[in-house]
Amino acid sequence: MLPERRIYTVNEMPEQITEAQRLALLELDTGTIGHHLEAGFMDPGMKQRISGSKIAGTAVTVRITVPDSIMAHYALKFTRPGDILVIDRGQDQRVCCWGAATIYAAAAGGLSGVILDGAANDIADAKRAGLPIWSRAISPVTTKYRGLGGELNVPVSCGGVGVSPGDAILADDNGVVVIPKSYLDETIAKGQEWMRAENEFLAMLRANPKLCYPDVTGASAIVEARLAEQDKDR
Repeated sequence: MLPERRIYTVNEMPEQITEAQRLALLELDTGTIGHHLEAGFMDPGMKQRISGSKIAGTAVTVRITVPDSIMAHYALKFTRPGDILVIDRGQDQRVCCWGAATIYAAAAGGLSGVILDGAANDIADAKRAGLPIWSRAISPVTTKYRGLGGELNVPVSCGGVGVSPGDAILADDNGVVVIPKSYLDETIAKGQEWMRAENEFLAMLRANPKLCYPDVTGASAIVEARLAEQDKDR
C-alpha cells in the first residue's frame, strides 16, 4: 500500500569542497586513505558499475523511501559540476530510481557520478555517457511518477555510512569513502604522506628484489619476538 502522506523536503545546496581539494582527492585512492582512516567506508555491497572509474567531489543527498523517482529527477535542477549525487533508497533494492534518462541528463550537467544505495539500471547507457555509478543492486523494475514524496539535502544512510550534504566523497575500484569537511584537509595530507612513503618503499623493493619483505616491514621481528616470549611461558 502506498503512503497517504506525500511530503517533500528541499534544503539549500551545500557548499562545495574546493577544486584544489577535489583534485587532491583524485590523486589518492580509497585504499590509501584506509591506511589511516577507519570510519566512513561504505560496505562492500556497494558495487562499481563502470570498471576503472574514479570520482571525487561534494555529496548532494537524496532520500527516496517510496517507489517514486521524482526527487532524483528534481535534484538535477540544482547539481553542479563536481557534485556527487548520493541516493538513499530506504533499503529497497528492487525498484530502480536511476536509469537512462537521468544518466544522460546528469552527465550533460557535469555531475561527477552517483552513489546509490538501491538499484540502478541501464548501465550500458552510463558507460556511453561516461557517468560513473556505484550501486547496491541492478534492477529492470523502475519507479514511477507518483508524487509520493522525497527529500533533498538531508542526512542519509548510504552503504552503511551516514552522509551529510557537503561531505567529500572519493570512489574508485576499491570502494567508496565519505569524509566530513572538518577533517578533509588532514585526511588529504596524511594520504599524500603515505603515498610518498609507499612509493619510496616500492622503489626500494624493485631495486633490491632479494630483500626479505617481512624483515623490511618489521613483521619478522614482531612475530619472532612473540614466539620467543611464548616459548619462555611454556
